[in-house]
Amino acid sequence: MLAPVRSELGHLPVQKLTHRDVDELIQRLRDGSVARAKGEGRRRKWGARSCNYMLVALSQIFKQLVKDGKVVRNIVEDVDRVPDTPKKFATHTPAQVEQVLRTIRGDRNRHAGHLALYGLRRGEIGGLRWTNVDFEARTLTIGPTCISVDGKAVEQDDAKSEDSERTLPIPDTLRVELKAARKRQAKEELALGAAYRADGYVACNEVGEPYHPDTLSKMWTKAVAAAGVPCIRLHDARHTCGTTMHLQGVPAAVIAAWLGHADVAFTMRTYVHSQPDALADGAQSLARVVTIRDNLSGA
Repeated sequence: MLAPVRSELGHLPVQKLTHRDVDELIQRLRDGSVARAKGEGRRRKWGARSCNYMLVALSQIFKQLVKDGKVVRNIVEDVDRVPDTPKKFATHTPAQVEQVLRTIRGDRNRHAGHLALYGLRRGEIGGLRWTNVDFEARTLTIGPTCISVDGKAVEQDDAKSEDSERTLPIPDTLRVELKAARKRQAKEELALGAAYRADGYVACNEVGEPYHPDTLSKMWTKAVAAAGVPCIRLHDARHTCGTTMHLQGVPAAVIAAWLGHADVAFTMRTYVHSQPDALADGAQSLARVVTIRDNLSGA
């Protein structure tokens, strides 16, 4: 998070660093004009949240410098935080989910789509291995993840958080798709022999190589377009999972545990959304209550 500070402002003594220096760095990060640490092109444009996280971290450092008597004041406190416009998330209705699954029925990688709608993060799908899947116990354990960093696939040994490491039951539909995928990969390994990369990834190509996270996103986008339903991101499939569970009456604590969140309030605030059909059902329920109340008033 502080890498741009080191690369762009690291040559300055902390006593010489000014409010303007930090402010201009934020602007360059927003514009995408900051070079990468190794000089390989430029960094992607930073969003408001990343910029603000960096400012919080830098402010904590300056707070300690003031306490230690190294600087007179915390100049980072004077830097305006970047306004953070909340992201708008879209979800698929149960009918649209069914349409997507029907469309990918013959796709070699359809199990990846099932896992996305099952609520797994993109990195969790990319890092999942067959050793994490227990067909007899009918459970799936989330562990290592594969994420994209500056365009490169990077595998992390640890999950996103302690709560992200979780074991989930496998429903019958997903179990069928995972078994079919394992069988397909076994045939491909047999056909290629020593040329096959037997690393045991659940989502991999025909030679056993794991998919780059961006490739998983592209496959999802292609599947959604072919299904003729509203285009939503791969991560929005995770939101679809949380919303569907909520609309089916699943307790909030269970949804949070399923998605790997420690904060139930965060789950309900960020991953649970309304849908048109749910609003229609709500209108009917309200109408029934209002009608009964009006009848009682008339009596």
